Amino acid sequence: MYQIAVITFIIGGFCPILGQTDKSSHFWGQYFGDHPIGTSRWGVHLEGQWRRNEFVNNWQNLLLRPAVNFKINKTFDLTAGYGLVESYPYGSFPAKTRGTEHRLFQDLNVRLKFGRVKLQNRFRSENRWLPANRYENRFRYLARATMPVHGKTGIVLANEFFMPTPPETFPRRFDQNRLMFLVSRQLLPHLRLEAGYMLQTVWQRNGRIREDNHTLIIALWSDQPIKFSGVH
Repeated sequence: MYQIAVITFIIGGFCPILGQTDKSSHFWGQYFGDHPIGTSRWGVHLEGQWRRNEFVNNWQNLLLRPAVNFKINKTFDLTAGYGLVESYPYGSFPAKTRGTEHRLFQDLNVRLKFGRVKLQNRFRSENRWLPANRYENRFRYLARATMPVHGKTGIVLANEFFMPTPPETFPRRFDQNRLMFLVSRQLLPHLRLEAGYMLQTVWQRNGRIREDNHTLIIALWSDQPIKFSGVH
């Protein structure tokens, strides 16, 4: 029953709320690196995302997210780190100015396998320092299923929602949702390419505008170990 509920959540996402809608075409270039340190339980997470509006013509965001990983066992691992997000005005209802956000985040990852299907459940808490001296907290939940289809090729279905938590106030219960369908290809033993489509739904703070951002994603994933002499 658990896996059926997760797959249903991934495929369904959240139904868009009726209202004034701004539709844009985006491109996100991404790098995700989870690099174990030797044979220890510790690792380094390195992440960069180049997000463009009107496909590649204008900026949407630039995101840098370094962190530290700790592997509890084959099922559970923890991550804690820092995020720098540079956001730019875009779309038909843009923000007034460019803004810089600093955030701390903490993750619990739960990795399960049912037959050939790999499931990831990521629970993320964010502490956000936003422009205009505003501080907020946010909770995020990602459900992701990876299914091999032929040789080194697979498909990925995923959904992530973003939910404000106290003391944050927001016009709606959810401020963002990301529904993704990707094709995965193992290029090298420690390097994977993913490409596909994401519907990024963003509810603006005014409570009236919903963004439906149709996004092309190209992502590189690496789990190349970091090896130092004397590290075990």
